[in-house]
Amino acid sequence: MKRSLLIFGALAALVVCGLVLAPLLVPQKQLKAQIAESFETATGWKLRLDGRTSVDLFPTLAIEVDNVGVAGVARADGIEFARVEKARFELNSLRLLTGGNIIRNIELVEPKWTLEFDQKGGASWQPQLSEGEEGEASLVAANIAGRVASFMQQLDLDTVSVQKGVVSYSEPEQEAPIVLSEIDLVLNFEHDGDGLTAEGAFNQSDERYVVGGRVGSVTALSEARATSVEAHVTGPTQEKVGFNGQLAFGARPVGTLQVSVELPSLAAVAAQQDANLPEGVGSGALTSELQFRQRGVRTKDLSITAGSVGFGGNIALNYLEDGYELKGQVSGQSLNFEQLLRLVGLDVPASGFANVDASFYGVGQSYDELVAALEVDGGAILRKGRVADIHLPNMLAVEGRDEALDDMDLTFVFSGLSQPLQLQGTARWHGEPIVLQGGLRSDANIDLAFSSEMFSGSLTGPYSLRDGFDGIFAFQTDDFSNFARWYGRPLPRYLRGQKLELSGQFEADDSGVAFENARFVLDDTSLKGTGRLDTGEVPKLSGELEVAHASFDKMFSRSDEKNAKGEGAYDFSVLRSFDLDLALSIQDLKLGALRGRNAELKAALSDGRLALDVARVGLYQGEGAGKLLLNGATVKPGISAEFSLKGIDAAPFLASLSDMPRVDGNLYAEMDVNTSGKTPSDLWVNMGGALSFQLGNGMLHELDVDRLVASVGGKGITGWPFTDNDQTEFSSWGADVIFDQGTAEFQALTLQSKTALVEGRGAIKIKDGEVLWYLQPSLLDQSKLDDEGAATTQTADMAPLKIRGSINLPSFEPVDVQEYASASFGDVKQTQKLSEKLAKDLETAKTVEEAQRLRAAAAARDTAVASPEAAKDVAAEPAVLAQPSAADNDVTTASVGDGDLPPLAEGAVANTDTSKVVMPVAKPGEASTPTVAATTPKKSRVIAAPKRDLKRRDVVPRGPGNVNVEAVADGTADPDATLSSLEEAFGMPAGFLSD
Repeated sequence: MKRSLLIFGALAALVVCGLVLAPLLVPQKQLKAQIAESFETATGWKLRLDGRTSVDLFPTLAIEVDNVGVAGVARADGIEFARVEKARFELNSLRLLTGGNIIRNIELVEPKWTLEFDQKGGASWQPQLSEGEEGEASLVAANIAGRVASFMQQLDLDTVSVQKGVVSYSEPEQEAPIVLSEIDLVLNFEHDGDGLTAEGAFNQSDERYVVGGRVGSVTALSEARATSVEAHVTGPTQEKVGFNGQLAFGARPVGTLQVSVELPSLAAVAAQQDANLPEGVGSGALTSELQFRQRGVRTKDLSITAGSVGFGGNIALNYLEDGYELKGQVSGQSLNFEQLLRLVGLDVPASGFANVDASFYGVGQSYDELVAALEVDGGAILRKGRVADIHLPNMLAVEGRDEALDDMDLTFVFSGLSQPLQLQGTARWHGEPIVLQGGLRSDANIDLAFSSEMFSGSLTGPYSLRDGFDGIFAFQTDDFSNFARWYGRPLPRYLRGQKLELSGQFEADDSGVAFENARFVLDDTSLKGTGRLDTGEVPKLSGELEVAHASFDKMFSRSDEKNAKGEGAYDFSVLRSFDLDLALSIQDLKLGALRGRNAELKAALSDGRLALDVARVGLYQGEGAGKLLLNGATVKPGISAEFSLKGIDAAPFLASLSDMPRVDGNLYAEMDVNTSGKTPSDLWVNMGGALSFQLGNGMLHELDVDRLVASVGGKGITGWPFTDNDQTEFSSWGADVIFDQGTAEFQALTLQSKTALVEGRGAIKIKDGEVLWYLQPSLLDQSKLDDEGAATTQTADMAPLKIRGSINLPSFEPVDVQEYASASFGDVKQTQKLSEKLAKDLETAKTVEEAQRLRAAAAARDTAVASPEAAKDVAAEPAVLAQPSAADNDVTTASVGDGDLPPLAEGAVANTDTSKVVMPVAKPGEASTPTVAATTPKKSRVIAAPKRDLKRRDVVPRGPGNVNVEAVADGTADPDATLSSLEEAFGMPAGFLSD
């Protein structure tokens, strides 16, 4: 027993000593030198093994070296094209005692190869050449695989394995390097023969590929002699590529290989290249014999199948002294047209057969030059083809109808570089013959045109399997209404027209169509811009549009029928048909006889309510701004407005709204009104809200107010003394108007002519035209009219007038001051906000003398109605009135001639058709929105309307002078100061009045 214990103890001691002494027995420096020398001799690469070294005993005896580097001829620059995180060399323990190559296996952990070409074409991995190998660089480069195998043979290795390797390959003109990662590879040397096998896998773009192969003779491979070669690659979607044959790897490979490619899913393979093919395209396969010769490479018995179609032909690549020559031909007979469409990314039911016969030729110094210079000749023919189930956007589709192209007879011609593919032929769409022609340009852009007797169009722009068509679509017809009926989608009234033009970039998806740089023209209406049309239960148009010409005459009516008054009916039901969210810029707009220019606005339409935020619109030499709301969500159309008018030429503007006597002048107005109704009359009758307006330096035609005032005197008259040649020149005319329950109530009315001043208030029933007015006329002192420097004065000896009866045939009669003072119409507070806003508007424009004082005095009388004594005091107020100067007369709008009024749009005339009367729009009571401040109008040659300030009752003349009217009325004013102010204000010589 003791003897056994001693034996076991001795053996354990020997094992422990062996483990301790084993690292000392391994000749590390000698072994590393042997490995580096053998590696350089076999491959021509320098191997650096100067990293930290350790000896590992388990599971086998091995040497591990950290930070290993490999370099070629670029080593002189300190560049290593390969680095290994750790190299493990497994040793043969017996050969440590018997001698010979002691390395059995090599394991490379996390190696990284950086393979690069410089600008001169030099490779980072170019091996060092021995003295006897000068001029054989191409041969050495071609035999790298053989030299690696030779290295394994020299060291008598069993295997070389790679774990988690990375290869990065790049060229100077390459956008990004090609990277293979997670490389796991095992090379096995066959000791019973001369063969070498390889099995492994790698990742590219997060896709895993499995590789394998075998070389029949390592010796033949290293000596550039023919040997058997096998290789195979299996992709992530089970696509397989295989090679099998005999090759000699010299300066150029020579031999024969059988090539096979299997693609179970062409769609999956296309998806890896960011291209889209339908799943129904099926599988693909390629078989051929590749013949490698010193002069080039060529195929034999080439066969390509893609689903149900097959092609045959041959290809040859010849080596030139400084480049390559590529040529060949491909043909196919009775090819399934539906499958051909799938191969170009179109998954639609189709029928028909095509024949293809094409040849190609190209030369170049690089792959890119070769492809760029490739010329294709030949053609293809399609007969009796059909494409069915064409999907159109919902807004264009006709319910229950399948869209199809029938009787397609097409000829494709391949013709050179500038136009590699040309197409021409005919087809039918719903029985309509269509002519097709165009092709594919060298820059991969489609240029296809189609036409018929009814319409024409084109497709122009890039097309790819990845992105589809991304170009411009254009369509045109000269009879849009007839085309729509033929197509099966009758047009709404507001879209009916003759000539339609449509072009732009359109991208359809399941929920709508996006458009960019689109242009739409329908007769006189044209627009362009970028946006989106969302389809659904209620389509919605959004984006930014520039409109050159817009006509809305037919949008808000369903027919041209007129009632007994000759009025057409408004219909806002179209507003329930779609939604809007648009920023609009309109160059010319037309609504009935109303014209506008250069409008900038935002339009928001939802649930039948169209809100327009108008930043500016040019109207008859002036401009407007504000908020409008058109309500189509109710049975009767509703309109509301908070709107400002500035510097409007009154004559054409008022003529566009209604048939009334001509009035010239410069119009300023503020309105906050609302109404509803189906006809213009209804809209007027149902008007609510308030309006404040001011006309400056104008002319009232067909009525002589001066003569009217003078003729009334102490007796009454009946009817308006209208005469074609009569007219009244006025310096100011304004009023505040309240609309309530079918009545328009006027406050603070003032009209000053050359010889008279008319002030007052009153009401008119809009429905039947019954009027009740109270006016206070005053004649100006005629004695000073001819005295150019004298101030005119107002006489107060005329009795107030009462006007009542029908607006068409009223009666004029004098009344006493008490009745005039007690007459009350409306509430001044209802118009105060608008009056103050109008006053601010007028302060931005050039004023006309006395208008502000007249409006202020009239407003004061309205507020003093309850006090007859106060009214008498106001009526007796002395004042200084100015008549328009000669210079003012030269620029007043009264200078418009007797012919057609000068409308904004060329050729437009005053409106005489009451069916097209356009009403002032208004906001429903529940939708209260603040008024938008209008921008300052441009200066015009027309004298602007006068300023008004309800808080100040004094005269605000054109000059720096100022007269306190209240102080003058109270008798407390300084006479000299007052007269001096008047002299300064009206340009009189100093001392003209005060001396």
